[in-house]
Amino acid sequence: LPGRARPLTEFTGWTTTEYAAYHALPAGAPAPARRASSTIATRVNALSATLPTEAVLLSRAITDTAPSAGDDLNPTLADLLERYLPESISAYEVSTRRGRNDSAEQLLMTQLRLLHTVALNIDEAETAHNERDLQIQDRFLRERFANLTPGDLDLTERPVTAATVRSIDAPARGRNKTATPDARAFLDPERQPVVLFKRATGGAWDLTLRLALPKGQATILGVVQETTAGATNFVHRGNRRLLGARRPTGFKAPQVDLTLQVKLLSPKRFFIYAESAAGKDLTDTVLFFRTDNGSQAELPTALTNHARAPLTVIASAYDTPDGLVLRNESVLFPDLRSACTGFGYGNITWLDRHTPIV
Repeated sequence: LPGRARPLTEFTGWTTTEYAAYHALPAGAPAPARRASSTIATRVNALSATLPTEAVLLSRAITDTAPSAGDDLNPTLADLLERYLPESISAYEVSTRRGRNDSAEQLLMTQLRLLHTVALNIDEAETAHNERDLQIQDRFLRERFANLTPGDLDLTERPVTAATVRSIDAPARGRNKTATPDARAFLDPERQPVVLFKRATGGAWDLTLRLALPKGQATILGVVQETTAGATNFVHRGNRRLLGARRPTGFKAPQVDLTLQVKLLSPKRFFIYAESAAGKDLTDTVLFFRTDNGSQAELPTALTNHARAPLTVIASAYDTPDGLVLRNESVLFPDLRSACTGFGYGNITWLDRHTPIV
């Protein structure tokens, strides 16, 4: 009926880009299409506590090859994202339940490296309008994974021609940027969302987080960390609507910075979130991320200020042998408990959906 309000939409797991497209629609319009990789990316994030770290990073690198929402999707890439990658993960879960952890991990990584290589090959062939290479990738997938089922991993070695699959290294050495000391990276959540912060020695990370906000925007900035010992730690800081200190910028609109300094002693992984009060319009913002050696990253993101999606997980990060891998997630959740569940942070007791017992 004309003028009828659109039904309530569940925004959990949406990206801020998808929400902005929805927000721009006229009343009553159907929700816009989401990115083709959204379902499997959500699943990988939720399983990130049980999947090997390298498998999480490589799986997300595969999902990054999906085009933006609304753009044409190559049928072979669609099969890879909707069938081969999900079934590979399902097969790993079944194998680990049967107690074959070491072999299952090795086979899963072999599978993911092949899928990642094929996804990159498809992207290059699409860019070059090379139909022959696209057909080669499609035929390789169908032959290589013909016997794959969610019940088990079947990775019997088969001959592969050099023209079909290139050698691929660990995900941190793929297409990701590397931030050297005193360098700055710009992480677009869809086009190039990942950076690697290298460091000569291991140990604690001293991080400075700065979220730029319009004056009067009451916001909480926080970090949830899983340590190498398996503990989950929380740290956060909020500002006040009327008392925030203005940052002199020389421009007309006043800007307020919400700054959080964090020392991570033995992190395995963590995520950074911001939560705002409902009532305002969509707020575009930037998180400035700085390490103790001067390396920096800018993460453009948004706060919805929507009652059903007030929390944005701005970034996720993993401490790896190569360094700290940081990703611009910009994913929405209704509360902190949902965000922790969405990124596989378990073994937490909650007073309510906003408050963990610490």
